[in-house]
Amino acid sequence: MAVQELPPAGTILLCDSQAFGCSGAVFRVDPVTGESRMFAMGGDLQGATGLAVEAGGSVLISKDRLFPGTGALLRLSAGTGSQTEVSSGRKFTAPVDVAVEADGQILIADSFAAGFGAVIRVHPATGDQTVVSVGTGEGDTPPRPVKLCTAPDGTILVVEQAMAGGMDLSARVVRIDPATGARTTVTSGGELRSPIGVAVDGGGGILVADANAFAGFGGGVIKVDPVSGAQTTVASGGGFAAPQALAIEADGSLLITDNEALNGVGTLFRVNPVTGAQQVVASGGDFRRLTGVAVVPAASG
Repeated sequence: MAVQELPPAGTILLCDSQAFGCSGAVFRVDPVTGESRMFAMGGDLQGATGLAVEAGGSVLISKDRLFPGTGALLRLSAGTGSQTEVSSGRKFTAPVDVAVEADGQILIADSFAAGFGAVIRVHPATGDQTVVSVGTGEGDTPPRPVKLCTAPDGTILVVEQAMAGGMDLSARVVRIDPATGARTTVTSGGELRSPIGVAVDGGGGILVADANAFAGFGGGVIKVDPVSGAQTTVASGGGFAAPQALAIEADGSLLITDNEALNGVGTLFRVNPVTGAQQVVASGGDFRRLTGVAVVPAASG
């Protein structure tokens, strides 16, 4: 179905893999009022796993359903009403997130590509795929990528977990060199159990949303020092049940999705990065399973 023109800077975008009878959707949320409106629905959006906004305003969606054994990358072109496939199949197996590099190249985190999961670079015009880095595959239950983002210096940050029912099995944050694919573990263990969202703040700090972190597995947000890997609790408990996707607003506030909060209702929280105070921005309505969050950036130049 047709999409609307890209909303104003600061507008929050959410992808939902199961909205409207599992048709899938992208919602736009007013950052002040929390009013939720449909931005796009149906088409190939069922099974949407993550979203990102390109410099030109188009919205990218990763997905892993309706393309059996492969997955796909979609583009929603603001202003034209078109929903097109950028890339599918080939090296894709189970795309779980998408990010955009400074030069416009697209990055996909795929949990099962190349055997142990991989980061794949996609050309934004041709859809050509190149494997940037492959998981190490160690252990009986190797950790696999579940979300990724880029840092201001261009390095790629990936959160990986062993995907074993929330058990503490090799959960970690990995830094990847975008040119060589070399992998460095930034932090592992500690409070990390099921990291499932990652972003970098203005000071270079790495923010991780973890669905099962902390005593009682209530989940929360952890800040990771990019140099030492030291973990600091930003927020835990409160309204959280299983925090998932994470994004950062222009003022530094954190946006967290949680599909188990408020008695199992899809919810978007705003978290103060200093105090950890939680605020419900939007909840319920047409939300079913929120899998990605992004903020419309201010126009450059």
